[in-house]
Amino acid sequence: MGRVAFEIEPGSIITDLSNFEYIHYAIAILIILLTLSATKLTFLIFNTYLKRLAAKTATNLDDIIIKTAEKSVYIIVLLIGAYFALYYIEFPWLTQFFVLIKIISVIIGTWVSIELFRRLIKDYGHELTRKTETRIDDVIIPVAEKLGKIVIIVIGVLIILDILEIKITPMLAGLGIAGIAVALAAQETLSNMFSGVFLMLDHPVKIGERIILDSGELCEVRDIGLRSTKLYNVVEHTMIFVPNEMLAKSKIVNISAPDLRLKVQFPIGVAYGTDVRKVREVLIEIAREAPDVLNDPEPIVVFREFGDFSLNLLLILWIDDIKKKFDVIDYVNQRIDDRFKEEGIEIPFPIRTLYMPDLRERGSKKFDF
Repeated sequence: MGRVAFEIEPGSIITDLSNFEYIHYAIAILIILLTLSATKLTFLIFNTYLKRLAAKTATNLDDIIIKTAEKSVYIIVLLIGAYFALYYIEFPWLTQFFVLIKIISVIIGTWVSIELFRRLIKDYGHELTRKTETRIDDVIIPVAEKLGKIVIIVIGVLIILDILEIKITPMLAGLGIAGIAVALAAQETLSNMFSGVFLMLDHPVKIGERIILDSGELCEVRDIGLRSTKLYNVVEHTMIFVPNEMLAKSKIVNISAPDLRLKVQFPIGVAYGTDVRKVREVLIEIAREAPDVLNDPEPIVVFREFGDFSLNLLLILWIDDIKKKFDVIDYVNQRIDDRFKEEGIEIPFPIRTLYMPDLRERGSKKFDF
């Protein structure tokens, strides 16, 4: 039997394969498989190398970036592989698909940017607010977080419109005009916001302090927002919401500053002929025995003036908390009434004495009116 020889040339194999009807589909499948392998490799790189490397650093910034970008990298790798696979099978809408890939990439990039911005605000911004004593950052950081998301979304939309070859210059001009219109329409709101920032920065009042408004209302500051300030009316047990602009422009008496001590005054009038020294001793005794009255500064009594119908004195004492004012006033007034009765000290009421001439001497005179 003779020997059969097979002579195969490498060039002929490549030629035969290139003439194979489904070679492009085979290459596309191979690209898909390689893409999946690349995705798996990317997954391993993130989990075995990048995450471990980020865990060794002192800052959390790299951990945030890696965790946020991990899923988006997988998707982008898959999209690139899908594009090359479609390229080899001569996909009829390849150009449109490439545009779709760019749009999807922008959407993913926008989402990643939003998530990264949110994580940075959460891990760094809110942490900063807990370390500071002012409330300005507690209010501004949440607002900055919302505005930052809006800005990122607007930028993403503008990039997508540019990819679609839609002219954005007229839209930017329109947005500028719309922004001016919105600013004019929201002028009062913006004024209140700036006034709220001023109140937080300048600290004319703080939360928990008690103030007296121009209207004479005694209020406790409960909250300072961007638009209005919430006040608790101590006397009437009601809540008052005052626009920040109005509060910033009005005269405010902060009775909690410079400290919580408060001077309480008691104007007292006694009848003419009363021993002023005795009245002074009685008033000092009442002030010293009164609860919640401070010994430093000591209570004092001032002889103010000779009034129309009384000798006018002023008892001045100090308390350590504005919340105790009404209790102290009630106690001291009650004790003054009791002690004056015991000591026989008279508190006069207004008296008018009219001196009339003897009308009999003028009886013969006529008066014309």
